[in-house]
Amino acid sequence: CIHIGSRDFWTGRLDGHAVVVVLSRVGKVAAASTTAVLITQFNVRAAVFAGVAGALAPGVAVGDVVVSEELLQHDVDASPLFPRWEIPLTGMARFPADAALASGLLESAGAVLADPHALLGPDVMRAFGIAAPQAH
Repeated sequence: CIHIGSRDFWTGRLDGHAVVVVLSRVGKVAAASTTAVLITQFNVRAAVFAGVAGALAPGVAVGDVVVSEELLQHDVDASPLFPRWEIPLTGMARFPADAALASGLLESAGAVLADPHALLGPDVMRAFGIAAPQAH
């Protein structure tokens, strides 16, 4: 474990790859500063963010796992200088996820959710109203 700032960075290997695991804490500023440390101190080439969020899409329920295909920073509005949601000086509003990484994550999530009772236990599933979690 390597302690930097207020974060503990755990290093190791997963399937032959060097990995770093860290709890970034709450919010996009915390995630961004943690990612900056991952890049500058650990030379990471890819990041996987896991978190908890609400959903507006029909068919997405409590307990489901959603793997994104792209990122949109919903609260950016530098208009009238730039279009709404566009990150200034990038010319982009939507940033694509790495397709291979997203596909692998979706496949892994589906495999884990194949037996949700083993993962969560019936008491947790009942308490949160989780019936048959899906990967999207």
